[in-house]
Amino acid sequence: MMAPPKDGPVLRDIHVPDVSMWWPLAPGWWGLIVVVLALITFVVVVLVRRRRHRRWVHAALADLRDAQQRHAADGDTSAWVAKVSQLLRRIARRARPASVSERGAAWQRTLSELAPRMDVGRLAGLDEALYARQVRVDTDAIARDVETWAAQALKHPAPRRAATTEVPHGTA
Repeated sequence: MMAPPKDGPVLRDIHVPDVSMWWPLAPGWWGLIVVVLALITFVVVVLVRRRRHRRWVHAALADLRDAQQRHAADGDTSAWVAKVSQLLRRIARRARPASVSERGAAWQRTLSELAPRMDVGRLAGLDEALYARQVRVDTDAIARDVETWAAQALKHPAPRRAATTEVPHGTA
């Protein structure tokens, strides 16, 4: 038998494996990355929706100002009433799609529900003025009412609609 060397067994040096500082990450880091990415996505979606809403509000109020300028230039009250009535319907449709076909008391109720702190009598009267032979309305007062109503009705972005389709009453 052979005698072991005097200094003991021959050992190799310790070698640390070549591992990158970034890979593989511990599970906690992956969780943190997922949470941060979800938060960033949420903030971006909220900001994009808010920006889109502001643009829509600005365009709606620009339509009102455009109608006012045209009325001042040509004095066609019938065209002004039609434009403003269409604007009211478009704004109401964002919150309540069924409001497009409402008339009379149902339309007035929708207008007042969208701006509960406001008297909407003049705005609801535009519905009748659309079909009058001679239209006599106070365009300046109604324009102020429309701006006030629109500011309240457009305070928040439109709610997301469900993917279901509604069947109107009386059909099916």
